[in-house]
Amino acid sequence: MTESNEDYDKAFTAMIEPLMAAVQSTFNEEEFGKFVAAKKAVEEKMPDPGLKVGSKAPDFTLPDASGSTVTLSKELKEGPVILMFYRGAWCPVCDTHLGEFQKLASTYKEKYNAQIIAISPQLTEVSKKMVEEKKYPFKVCSDLDDTVIKEYDLLFTLDSEVAEIYKKFNFQVSADAGGRLSLPVPGTFIIDQKGTIRAMQADADYENRMKPAEVTSSLDIIRKDTTGVDCVCFG
Repeated sequence: MTESNEDYDKAFTAMIEPLMAAVQSTFNEEEFGKFVAAKKAVEEKMPDPGLKVGSKAPDFTLPDASGSTVTLSKELKEGPVILMFYRGAWCPVCDTHLGEFQKLASTYKEKYNAQIIAISPQLTEVSKKMVEEKKYPFKVCSDLDDTVIKEYDLLFTLDSEVAEIYKKFNFQVSADAGGRLSLPVPGTFIIDQKGTIRAMQADADYENRMKPAEVTSSLDIIRKDTTGVDCVCFG
């Protein structure tokens, strides 16, 4: 059974329409021009970001919001991993994406023994506050020197003028990341227990994200490969 994208699409529309209206009404013409130009520049510089299907997922050990560390290879011993790179707690699109998958985390665990791990460049204390407020049931890690983001071929630097413009919405990109303006192109990687990337989506247009139906389909394929039978669901 494949999860529908309908709920995600509704949530995304409910978030993006007022956000873009606020952007257009808040930014002056020059600021809006810089915003659009910077977004286009990243899309041109990174037309095909992210490690590809069939690649070996680079292992990592990162601090998480609880004060512990998370090692990918250890987590894969328990089951597949849905690895999500997001820009930060300040990003409304990321907030919507993580929020919709928050609703599915228990289903992924029960049906596929799979878990979500989220990674951003933000400080651990920012992640801790975010997790406490949002009640995320999955691990939220901080890549404090951008090593993992770079290894997954997602790293870019936000234009400093755009970072200043973002402050009109109280998007404290640099402050949340300890003075850095490094960001990941948002990306999602479905990794099987052998450490192989079985599905991925990454796009410099930060509005485009992997949706629930694609994640569920990928997990179905991994389980079929493991068991030799199609997914059978009861209840």
